[in-house]
Amino acid sequence: MSQTRVSRNILLAGALLLIVTASLSAYVLLSPRRTWDDPPDYVVDNRGLAGVTAADGGVNTVIAAITSNAAWNGAGTGTRLTAHAGSVAAFTLGDGIPMLNFTDPQHACNGTCLAATFTGFYSQRADGTTRIDDADIVTNASQPWVSTNEPDGCSGEYYIEGVMVHETGHGIGLGHSNVAGSTMYPSVSACNNGPATTEADDEAGVQDLYGGGGGGGGCTLLPKGAQCTSSGQCCSNKCTGKPGQRTCK
Repeated sequence: MSQTRVSRNILLAGALLLIVTASLSAYVLLSPRRTWDDPPDYVVDNRGLAGVTAADGGVNTVIAAITSNAAWNGAGTGTRLTAHAGSVAAFTLGDGIPMLNFTDPQHACNGTCLAATFTGFYSQRADGTTRIDDADIVTNASQPWVSTNEPDGCSGEYYIEGVMVHETGHGIGLGHSNVAGSTMYPSVSACNNGPATTEADDEAGVQDLYGGGGGGGGCTLLPKGAQCTSSGQCCSNKCTGKPGQRTCK
């Protein structure tokens, strides 16, 4: 099955491809290491995505996916981002309003690129750490797209939900991982919505950036690897495995 590049990380200076150095089998953070002061609230393009035959053009399922506890908000650090549908007519890079645009007014994502996140907007805090100021997302509308709520299913298309969970990973400070199957792996095959659910490697990256319990102290629930019977017992909100052998992911 052919694979297509999920995204490019676009820098402000010259709109160059951001190249990050990965260690073997590990998540990668954007360089310089950077975080939001407060969880960003993404404005998701209320026009929907051309080519998606669902009535809303994929808007609501994208919002649900990127804010799901199966993604970044369930990675063990509390709420990492919120989202709502709205107009992106005022789409402007670096204005401090993170937008998810279902088109590409910057013409930054071409060829095999599916979507791209502008990661070049950041500044230094007084304590010397780096703050994310903006992280807009654009979409290559010329690619074949599908949404999870399309009645006719997927045939050689790319799931918008998984791709946008990947992109918002860049938006909160993650680079591309070389761990196959992780959300932040740089390519995805058609009809594979696996990136919509984060894996251990992705979650380790978020926890490195933002710590446990939403950055406000440690999580008081069960840690990764602890035996559990329900997801609500775990810091990650994920309890998986065979009956009697379930552990927090």
